[in-house]
Amino acid sequence: MTNPNRPAPAGLAPGGLWPAHLPRPQAPGVPITPLRPPNTPVGPEKKVEDIAEHRMPWTGVSWTLVYVGLLGYVFAITTYRFPIGDISMALALIGLLTQRDRFRVPGILTGLGVFLIWCVIGYALTRDPALVYARLQIVGKLWMIGLVAANALRTRAQIRFFVVFWLACFAFWPVRGALFNYYIYHETLYGRAAWNYIFANPNDLAAYCILQLGLALGLLSMEKRGPVKLGTIAGLAVVPLVIMLTKSRGAFLGFAAFVLFVIAGHRKRAQAIVVTVILAALVIGIAPSGVLDRVQGLEKVQGTEDLSEADAEGSAVQRFEIWKVARLIISDYPITGVGLGAYPAMHARYARRSQFNPTAQGRRDTHSTYLNVTAETGIIGAFIYFFTYISTLLRINSVRRRAKTLLPHTAQTLFIFMCGVLGFFTAAVFGSMAHVSFLLLVVVITWALSDVATREMDAMEAERRAIAGGRPPHIAARPVGA
Repeated sequence: MTNPNRPAPAGLAPGGLWPAHLPRPQAPGVPITPLRPPNTPVGPEKKVEDIAEHRMPWTGVSWTLVYVGLLGYVFAITTYRFPIGDISMALALIGLLTQRDRFRVPGILTGLGVFLIWCVIGYALTRDPALVYARLQIVGKLWMIGLVAANALRTRAQIRFFVVFWLACFAFWPVRGALFNYYIYHETLYGRAAWNYIFANPNDLAAYCILQLGLALGLLSMEKRGPVKLGTIAGLAVVPLVIMLTKSRGAFLGFAAFVLFVIAGHRKRAQAIVVTVILAALVIGIAPSGVLDRVQGLEKVQGTEDLSEADAEGSAVQRFEIWKVARLIISDYPITGVGLGAYPAMHARYARRSQFNPTAQGRRDTHSTYLNVTAETGIIGAFIYFFTYISTLLRINSVRRRAKTLLPHTAQTLFIFMCGVLGFFTAAVFGSMAHVSFLLLVVVITWALSDVATREMDAMEAERRAIAGGRPPHIAARPVGA
């Protein structure tokens, strides 16, 4: 019996009834020939677009329970508008326990978890157990906040909206409040700009500005057009102005380090230098006279005997005396330290000794993150803490180097985020800011973006290997037997 002589219908392979969109079965060991148009080059057909195409930042965001809780918490700790921090974190933890996605614990949280365990050991040896217990609770909550952020920020859209939301909260409350206090209400701290709550200290406000500046500039690298790009450009002029108005010498050094790092690693270095010069001229032109007096006072310092000439209020002299007390405490408690959060009480005991200037007396802080961590947790605790951050940044930097070709804009954003963290740690030489949520959240954001970039690059390379090996790209990443 013969088949009627009729043309093959649409969608069938020439010369038979086998569907054209399915590969024909072949003998074992013979690779399946992929069906692609003639003259198609072997390799990845396109790159993942790492520039935001949507104008509105909320487009494409997955509003999970843990994500909404994280947004509420950040709003509370940045604006202090509504007391919803604990409620938001409880909501986020419920979302964390009920989520269907894979549970994630990044390396930075593993390291900080080890650090927290070491601090618990110090709690058993300290002279001030009540103070250590109170600080352990705070640091434990901070670890949970990092865990929530690591599991909430899973996609580009979520990371983008979170950064935009946080920058907006920071701009409309601490930045606006500091500017209003300085220019309108004339409420300053010895002529230095400040706001309230955790931003009442000009040094802390300026250090947080460095982190936010890194987020804004990094976000700009991935924005194509629209209100997000315009907002970040405006922030690049306003935030440096606030840093100058705080007159914080440590933050000024951190800001300078941030700018130098960004220029040194920017893809368009000449353009970055020109933009930096223009913004610097604009900010200095707008800033009132005298904002750099405290920084310029450092030129008079040739040694420790000249510290009194650095500023009129004697801040440099007092800090130096406090550092002398901290160094002695470290030498007496080198292994376990005095206990997490117990330094002010120990400082008050030591500062009464005749070898120290009376200006150092009282329950003082170390005014240095590095001395504070070492004095409270010992050399071992300081090693665990700083090694955790250093190793995390090194891992992120390895992802950035890998992404320079495949995802160049994402690589640039990762680099600028890291520059913000390095600038913050430079300013932290002159301030105790080891256990603050702002620092941990920025590092977790940077890690989350590097994780997204890693998954995207893995998929791109799997597709490239599949096309080169003769398999259809859509099954390239599927494991054998799946």
